[in-house]
Amino acid sequence: MVSIIEVDPLPKPEGHINTPVTMRMVAEAAGVHQTTVSLALRGHPRIPAATAERIRQVAETLGYRPNPLVSALAASRRRRGAAVQATLGYVTLDRPGDQPYFDLAAGARDRAAQLGYGVDFLWLGDPKMTRARFDQITATRNIHGLIVAPVDRKRQTLNLSWERYATVAYGYSITEPKIHRVTPDFYHSMLEVLRRCEEAGWRRVGLILTVDSDRKSDHFWLAAFLAQQRSSRFLRALPPLLLPAWDAGRVETWFRRHRPEVVVGLCSILQQTNRWTRSQAGAAFEPQWVALNADSQIDTDYAGVIVNREASGASCVDILVGILHRNERGIPSRALDILTETGWREGQSFRSRE
Repeated sequence: MVSIIEVDPLPKPEGHINTPVTMRMVAEAAGVHQTTVSLALRGHPRIPAATAERIRQVAETLGYRPNPLVSALAASRRRRGAAVQATLGYVTLDRPGDQPYFDLAAGARDRAAQLGYGVDFLWLGDPKMTRARFDQITATRNIHGLIVAPVDRKRQTLNLSWERYATVAYGYSITEPKIHRVTPDFYHSMLEVLRRCEEAGWRRVGLILTVDSDRKSDHFWLAAFLAQQRSSRFLRALPPLLLPAWDAGRVETWFRRHRPEVVVGLCSILQQTNRWTRSQAGAAFEPQWVALNADSQIDTDYAGVIVNREASGASCVDILVGILHRNERGIPSRALDILTETGWREGQSFRSRE
């Protein structure tokens, strides 16, 4: 147990405008020991939530900013010890045990453990989970940093007390408020797909997306597809097919009209379309298949883009821990958009024309 040593508060020094505020000054103004200030600003679970909040308010009032070199050294020492120093919250609307973004969560959990943090899963989909209850749970667990997993298309914002937390979201599903987020580089991943199609000698490249997946990519897949079609002298401009949900009738009309040699899309819609093409006896629909999330379906052999959500989860933690070290809370004045590089996986579904 960390003891909080009360001392007589000293007045803020005057006449030293350019003198940086130190942790000792914060401790004196808050009436606690300097060690207590250090632990409170790091979100250490052994400091009571009310005490930590009071110390953070004092530090903010005085204009305290941590020395980044000291913070880096302290973080390095914590990593060597591999002990859990604090807990981060992983916020999701998906039911416990039903995690469509399990690789994102796994990457976040592993990176947090390397940095000395634990990760607690917070299910906002619980009918009993009110805003007040959520704040009570995070206060009890001393959680000040949140990773927000993607939400469905019906929920583009969350009813959270944003001012209480440092927050990083994955993807574009949260539109309000503007918070820091980490996303795969959707735009350049589509350009890479089209470049490989062109090098393989395929000209008639088609794109099938659901409206929801197009929105979750913030339309970057679609934008890159249309832009490359206009600039390429080789690729034929096949109109993309956007569907509210998979529709055999619309797919058949699109196939018969445009005869794509390559079909690009997410694994789920490629699987449905592939089953449909095999059921069309005599139709001669035998396109190549390229998945925009080839690493999400390990039981298939689709060629395509490796999103690597585990790396994105780790990046979410890196950014969040940095925000916590800087003692920042609430909606940022300038939100960061961090793009993570994607890769490519070879597969039997895509080959060269020759």
